[in-house]
Order: sequence, then structure tokens, then C-alpha cells
Amino acid sequence: MPVQTYDAEATGVDPFRRLSASQVNLWKACPRQWYYAYEERLKGPMPPVIIRGNAAEECICRVLRDSPSLITPDASDILISPLNEAGSPDWEDEGNWMAARLSSRPVEDWPTSREALMEWALSRVEVHFDRCWEAAVENWQSTQNRAGSLEDVEPEECIEMIHEGIKMHLDEVEKCMVANGGPKLESWRKGEARDEIPAPDGFPLKWNSPHPCAQTQGSVTWCEAWEIVRPWFVDPDSKSFTQTTCIPEGWFQGEYDLVYRWDDSINIVDIKASVGKGDRSFNYVEQLRLYAWLWWESHSRSEQVSNLEIWYLGTGTVKSIKLPEISEMESYHKEISELYQLLRAENPSIEDCPPEPAPLRHFDAGGVPAKPHIDPDPLARCKGCEYRGFCPKGEHDLELTAERRIERLGHAWPITPLGEIEPRVDAIGEVIGLSGPELLDDGTIKVHFRLQDGYDRAKVQPAYNGGPSKISRSIAEGVRVKVSNALPSLWRGELQLNLDADSEVSIADEDDSAAVVDVETRVSIVARVWSIDSFPDGVGNSRWAATLVDSTGSAQIVAFKQFIPLSAAAVKRGDTIAILNGEKGEWGGRPQVKCGPGTKVVIVSDAEDVPEF
Repeated sequence: MPVQTYDAEATGVDPFRRLSASQVNLWKACPRQWYYAYEERLKGPMPPVIIRGNAAEECICRVLRDSPSLITPDASDILISPLNEAGSPDWEDEGNWMAARLSSRPVEDWPTSREALMEWALSRVEVHFDRCWEAAVENWQSTQNRAGSLEDVEPEECIEMIHEGIKMHLDEVEKCMVANGGPKLESWRKGEARDEIPAPDGFPLKWNSPHPCAQTQGSVTWCEAWEIVRPWFVDPDSKSFTQTTCIPEGWFQGEYDLVYRWDDSINIVDIKASVGKGDRSFNYVEQLRLYAWLWWESHSRSEQVSNLEIWYLGTGTVKSIKLPEISEMESYHKEISELYQLLRAENPSIEDCPPEPAPLRHFDAGGVPAKPHIDPDPLARCKGCEYRGFCPKGEHDLELTAERRIERLGHAWPITPLGEIEPRVDAIGEVIGLSGPELLDDGTIKVHFRLQDGYDRAKVQPAYNGGPSKISRSIAEGVRVKVSNALPSLWRGELQLNLDADSEVSIADEDDSAAVVDVETRVSIVARVWSIDSFPDGVGNSRWAATLVDSTGSAQIVAFKQFIPLSAAAVKRGDTIAILNGEKGEWGGRPQVKCGPGTKVVIVSDAEDVPEF
């Protein structure tokens, strides 16, 4: 089965912290590069070339979903898949799968040769392409963290790549013709060969009627071969990341492009809308080998992949990848399990991720190793690394600072370097007005009280994104407790201590000291803008967010609705800005500064005045 998920709660693995092939490859390329990308979450700008890749893959899949015996060459996109609330194909809905409602085309109009089938498929490309291109453009434009221009990508080039992809698929269809339909022909003709998770074809999950183009006898036809060969692919109507698969332990996941199964073998194909030059082609090889391991693991180690292929649409060539041996896949499990424990089970330190770049590899068109294949410069990878300004091996000075004081708006502001922001606090006091504790179905504890420390007090409550699970059973009215790792905030002048999964309430020791009056909720920072992550669009998004960096680390700034500063519209990547009197906090383990009442955002210097990232 190409899609398998497991109970995240049972595995104890956070689905958002699973490893992927791209993470493993990045770690092997350079551990420090992985750290900046995933631990500091410094994502580089998205180039417009992503438009070409997304549009090409979606268009190919929409054509593969169509049926030449049901869909006329110029028909609109008919086979729209019904989705459930999660955005996955709704297999429970048996009444809205459109292929089951369609009458077949006149038999004399069915393609009867490869040339005729290609002509039909290219007509379907014309029908689908504009929608796919526009969706890819819209997705890229909706990403604030982007670079380049639409003029950098050509729709015509993308169409040519799609044509190459269709040709490669027809090569597989022709193999089926040569094999006279393969081992499943007779059962398929009877409507008995539907896979447990079928390829998207417009029919419901449970469908045991013969296909309209199925013959009762004789050699396989081109229309039959198209239907029999159709690979599994991500349903083009489904939402992102709803069609992934993961290993039973839950700590590694991936998403296949195409999985051919018609001849009782498993052939996994990765589609690349490129010519295959550059170091990335090495990663593609490793990615597919990991996918072979993923298939083996997710099928109880009883089913192995038969073939691995990369389709380079830019050259129209297929690159076959050597399959990993069972011993290699066993090693993958041990290696990646240990990597998960280091990188995602907990948060690694920067020292755990040394700057050790792998050799840079060169490839010619079609993913063919160049000569020389390995760059002689051991630091060649560093020259093109987007994090070279932070890394000791990058030799690129960004002139980042860690300011301690700045004069703006008529007076001096004390500045906290990003690496010194402490979003969590401890406080000790007596429990007043206790409500709870109450154990909830999700394992968290609902508890509310005031923490009284002399004349000072704070309201203690569950955080809005999830409550605590570590509350002392001895908590009671008047008991002296220690609130640890709470997220502080102010609401209408009252200090609040918000408890989440990392927080704890325990009985305080006599020698413990953590005064409520010492809790700081405000912070001022000066840093450079690494990326604009969100900007209000006047429709559904009312959030402004940016990732900031200084010489000590990174943090996020966020503002909602009326607290979005007027200066936000002028802030761009590379600018140095000051956030004065912001509310310190945390999101996903990362320091965050939130704009609230009294917060000011000031542009200190423009991107043009300092070295580029």
C-alpha cells in the first residue's frame, strides 16, 4: 500500500517531528546546515522554479487519472475526487466518484495505437495545464518568503516537460501491451483486480464491476493497458501531506510520486522537472533508496521494491537506481533511528551539529555523474550555502551584532540579544482560589489558581495550545508550590503564567526561591530580518510574522490584527529592525516576540546597507 499511517499517540512520536528523506540528506550534506534549517528554522526564499515542478507533476497526474474510453480529448476536468474533512480522498463517499457515473465514449473513438493515445493525452494536457500552472503560481505568490520573478519561469518549458513525462508513462503502457496485459489482465477484465489503495481513477474504493473498456477476450487493447498500468500517485485534489506513509514506529515518513504495480512488481518513480545537473542529483538517488526501505518497513519487511527510477523531464531520460540490499535496509533502520533520537526526539544543541560539509558532487544532464564527479575543494559546498554568514566555515561576514542598547523614540532602550531571551519562567508562591486539578481525556490536566507571593500574584492557567500533564497530587489551597517552565504574559495588567506540556507545578522546597515580582514579560530586541513568514491579505490572514537573526541566534516576531505595526509593510528581508517593548513568548520551542499594546517596530537600517545573506 502506498499510503500507510499509524496511530501517532500510540507511537509517542510527534507527527510534526518525523524525519524525512530530505532531512536525512541535508544532515549528511552538513549537520550544521540541518541545524540552521530545522532547529533554528531559517528557511531560504522559495525560488519560482518551484512553480514549474508543482505544475508539471499535478498536470501529469491529472492526465493519468483520466480515462481515454470515458473522457473526450477536449472535456473539462470531470474526475474531481470527493474529499473528507482532513483533505484526503473520501473513500466512505461512494456516490460522488464521477467515473462510476460516466458512459463510455463510442468505441470507434477510443485510441487504438500509441500515437492515438499520445494525441489524446496531449489534448488532456491542454485542458489541465492552465489550471495547474495558475494554482502553482498562486501557491508561490502566497508565500511571503520567496525570491525571484514569474519572468524567471516559462510555461512553455513546463509544457514540454509534461509531454516528456507522458511519453515515459506511455513507455510503461507499451510494456503492458508487449506483456499482453500482464498477470492481472483476466482478473482486471472481471473487475476483480482493484488494489487495496487504488490508483486515483475516478472510481470509489470498492468497485468490482468491469471497466467500460474491458474486453471479454482477445489481446489487451491500448485503452485497457492505460487503465491496467495506471500507477498510484498523490490524488491531485487532495490537500498537502495527506497522502504520506510512515514506518510503524512513526519516526520516518515519505510521499511517493508514482508507484507502478501492474506486473505484480513494485516500481517507484520520482518525477523531477529538471535536467538533473548539480549536487541535488546525488540526493535524489539517496531519497529513492530510502523510499525502497520505507516501502519494505511499512509492509512488515515482507515486500521489497523491484525497481527505482528518476524521471528527468528536462532531458526526457530515465535514470535507474540501484536497489538497496536487505542488509543495507537493516542498517538504514538503525542509522535513521539513532538520527531521530538525536535530532527530533529532543532538541539538539548546535554542538551536536558540527560544520562538517560533505564533498560537493557534480552531475551532467540526466543525472549522469560528471568528470570529475567530486569537487576537489573540500569546502566547495560552503560557497553556495545560504547559511555561510552564520557558519565558521562560511567565510562570509554578515556583520551581525548583539546590541545591548539603542536610542529611539526619545529615550534609550535596553536590548536583549536573541540567544539570551528566556521565554519560560519559574515562580513560587501560595495557591489561592484553586480550581481543579481535573484530568482530561487527552491526558492533560485542567487547573486554575492564583499564585500569591507576598503582595504580588499571578494567574496560573493552561496554555491555549495545550495544558500541562505534570501537576503535583499534593496541590491544595494555601500550599506553597513552584511553577516551573511557565510561559508568562500580561492580560489587562495581570501577570499570567500559562502551563503547557513542558510546564510543571510541584511542591516548593523551603530553600527554593523564585519571586513573582521578578518575572519579566517584556523584551526589546534588534536583529536582521531573515524572512517574512506571513503578511495580512485582507481576506483570511490577519497575521504578520518574520524570522529574525543576530549574532547569538534566531527568533520570530508576530503580530495580529490591530497590533500589526504600520511599519510592517516596509519591512523586507535583510533589513535590521528594532522591536521595542514586545511580549516575550515561545512557539514550538522557539523564542517569539509578540507585538502588543505599546510595542513599537522601527527599521534601523535597510538591507542595502549591510552584506547580503
